[in-house]
Amino acid sequence: MNKKRIGWMMGLGFGVCIGIFYLGNVMTVQPEKISGNGNPALIGLFLLFFFILFFMLGWMELMANVRPRLLWYGFVFIPMLLVAGYRCQMNAFDRYRTYVTDIVLNQEGRGGLDYANSITSDVFSIYMNNQLFNVNTFFMYVGLTLWIGIALMLLNTKAKPDR
Repeated sequence: MNKKRIGWMMGLGFGVCIGIFYLGNVMTVQPEKISGNGNPALIGLFLLFFFILFFMLGWMELMANVRPRLLWYGFVFIPMLLVAGYRCQMNAFDRYRTYVTDIVLNQEGRGGLDYANSITSDVFSIYMNNQLFNVNTFFMYVGLTLWIGIALMLLNTKAKPDR
């Protein structure tokens, strides 16, 4: 398959992923509301796992002629960016968790600290969707697919000594 077609397919795939991240973010329940209907945004996670394979193969095709030295730079540098994005996201998660807890505790008849902790204890809560589906996590997702693609390319170049 030619690189132009692969680029268009990956662009379309990233567009779908942007839509999944947007819908996941929009499905966040405001802290003032009560929701007990589960978290339908988690369905998007399964789709994102499917797209990881698609993007890894796409990156590998697009980087077929890239020098191994550049791949090694990406292999070392991208995890640094992913760790920085992760730390930033953890700080944002802690701030938002405190915000939601304060709102829940200040509402009449909403429950106590145990209830507030139960709805903010993990990132998979419907109250915390905007912490799982946002611009930072989208770029972390793209960076992870790129890093895995680079790692597979480096393994492939090790298997072919003539390169």
